[in-house]
Amino acid sequence: MFPKITFAFVFLLLLNSCAVQQKSLSENDWYAFTKTSTEKQKPSKVYEFSDGVIRMYGETNGYLMSLKSYKNFELSLAYRWNIEEQFKTKNKKNSGVMYNIPADYPDKIWPKGIQFQIKENTTGDFIFLDQVTAKVNGKLIEAGASVTSAKFSENEKPYGEWNTIVIKSFNGKITQYLNGKLVNECVEATATEGKISLNYEGAPIDFKNIILKNISKE
Repeated sequence: MFPKITFAFVFLLLLNSCAVQQKSLSENDWYAFTKTSTEKQKPSKVYEFSDGVIRMYGETNGYLMSLKSYKNFELSLAYRWNIEEQFKTKNKKNSGVMYNIPADYPDKIWPKGIQFQIKENTTGDFIFLDQVTAKVNGKLIEAGASVTSAKFSENEKPYGEWNTIVIKSFNGKITQYLNGKLVNECVEATATEGKISLNYEGAPIDFKNIILKNISKE
């Protein structure tokens, strides 16, 4: 009987460890905020949640902000530009995923943190907002309100197809991947933990398969 109890106990420990290490983010993990709002809103009141896909569209810039703050993580998700007839727009395709947003930072368009830029021909750029700095290729990025550090290479799929991005943030070292290819990297980032946001910047975009893992090494 003792071996059975030991096995069950170990199994439960492993199960709990897995639950802590990886989380699939759903509607209940976010709140919505828009440029015209003055307070947090229920996500489904602003954006569409259907069959595991978040569809962001409308006339007002805004974002989905995570309720929790994270440190030393790997974030993966899929996105695509929505090109369906009812969502067509003349706006240049522009969006982004922000992370390491200070938990106590007030909601605004756009908050302090680091952004994985999702944009026509520039997907994979770093955007450092509100004085956040880091070193890229051994060079310190100058602090500013919104500073871009260009991607190393392109790897975005055609409009309408799903793209996968992965962001790894560990003690100031950050790597950004697009469809399995490293497209940007920095070290000594001054933003090392915080909330995560999915940005809507006027171009209809879909997100899905949003998974966050805790990591203990680079």
